[in-house]
Amino acid sequence: MRVWDVIIIGAGQCGVYAARLLQKRSFDSLLLERSEVGSAWKQRLLSTPLFTSRQFSQLPELALPGVTDEFPLPLEISNYLKSYVKKFNLNVREKAEVTSVKKHNGLFLIYLRSGEEFLAKTVINATGSNQVPHIPKVSDELSENVMQYTSQLTSLKIIPDNCKVAVIGGGASGRQIAGGLANRCDVTLATGAPRALPPNRVLGKDLFWWLKLSGIIDSGNSSIVARILKKRNPVPCAAFNNRRLTELGVTIRSRLISCAKETLIFTDGLVDNVEVVIWATGYRDYTHWLKLPHCIDRQGFIHSQGLTPEPGLFVLGRKWFSCRGSELILGVHKDATHVVSLLENHMKNKEKQYEE
Repeated sequence: MRVWDVIIIGAGQCGVYAARLLQKRSFDSLLLERSEVGSAWKQRLLSTPLFTSRQFSQLPELALPGVTDEFPLPLEISNYLKSYVKKFNLNVREKAEVTSVKKHNGLFLIYLRSGEEFLAKTVINATGSNQVPHIPKVSDELSENVMQYTSQLTSLKIIPDNCKVAVIGGGASGRQIAGGLANRCDVTLATGAPRALPPNRVLGKDLFWWLKLSGIIDSGNSSIVARILKKRNPVPCAAFNNRRLTELGVTIRSRLISCAKETLIFTDGLVDNVEVVIWATGYRDYTHWLKLPHCIDRQGFIHSQGLTPEPGLFVLGRKWFSCRGSELILGVHKDATHVVSLLENHMKNKEKQYEE
């Protein structure tokens, strides 16, 4: 069986760019994607633009088509990643869902759902942070008559007109969904803990232009700036802040504490006769395929800026990997370059051991 230098799992922006870096360094690598390149971007509200303008939503060596200072749609990013793969002729296998990764005779043995097997000297897990929607246990207490969805809605058209909707989660997705339904549904938004909601533009420029210029977006995890950002957890969603959502007719509630059939109980009251609940309560890692238990804990994949407890296994594409920019396309270059350098050093060290 052929032994690959590197197998990358996940063909989002991180996996695609890591494949390009490895190609430039002449590594024998293969990128595996369970669906199609950029498919994760199709699991977003397709009519809702990104928070970063095109200048910050592209990878090195290929510009994202369109006006630089305007905000692209998710489908544009999906198509852009496909164009990136095509331009550089990256070695990608689509419809290749990984079901197991384990060690075998010093190598990584990768199984696909199709039954195929691969061997690799190293593996990069680039499956990203937004893998499986997190749905709280209290959802089990809702009546079967209540329709339940997650924030991975590609269109709000599936929500019937004139129904009573509760959106749980005060982040960007929850606020966008609530605002998008307000003109035809009775909408309640549970915001939970307060967070900063700055505007997309400041003095006519993309907010991230200023964050990049000031160095804030690249501030390391241990910096004072990073600690402040983590505490305030800002999201550039001022168009859907509490005041503006209220003006649209959305009822703002605090934290959800329990459910009972068609009733939701919040810390500040009740909402009865709910017909639809949309859970915008974050994501969790899907770790079942990694058969290396020392690399997994309750929070998901264990790593320290890409290094895992298993030599040769690396992680890429996580929130706060190195800085605030890590969960954005603008942070991919920095983080992927770091991980590929770690991998390169690992390979060199292994070669030295063989020589000795």
